[in-house]
Amino acid sequence: MSVGFIGAGQLAHALVKGFFTAAGVIATHRITARSPDTDLPTVIGLRKMGAYFTTSNKETVNKSDVLFLEVKILKNIINNLAPIIIGNNCAANQHIRMISEGSCDTED
Repeated sequence: MSVGFIGAGQLAHALVKGFFTAAGVIATHRITARSPDTDLPTVIGLRKMGAYFTTSNKETVNKSDVLFLEVKILKNIINNLAPIIIGNNCAANQHIRMISEGSCDTED
C-alpha cells in the first residue's frame, strides 16, 4: 500500500514517523509527501526518513492508494483534485456531496 500526504506539516510528519517505527507497517519508500515549502523542518524530516517528496498535488494523488489532505486551504485543493479522488474519500467536516461536486465550503 502507498500513502500520500498533501501537506507535509506536523501531522504528516507524526503519521509517517509512526508508520516508519511500527515495524514496517508501511515502508517509507511507499510514502509520498507534498508541500510548496521545501525548507520546512517537517519536510526535511520526511526526507531523512526516506519518504518521496514532490511539489505536485496530482503526482501525490496518482502515487497514493491512501491520501491524507493535511492542509488548511482545503477548498482549493478539493476543487483541483475532485475529478481524481471521487469515490474514494473521507474528509473531516466535509460532506461527500461537496467533494463530489468539487466544492468545499470551508474558508480554512
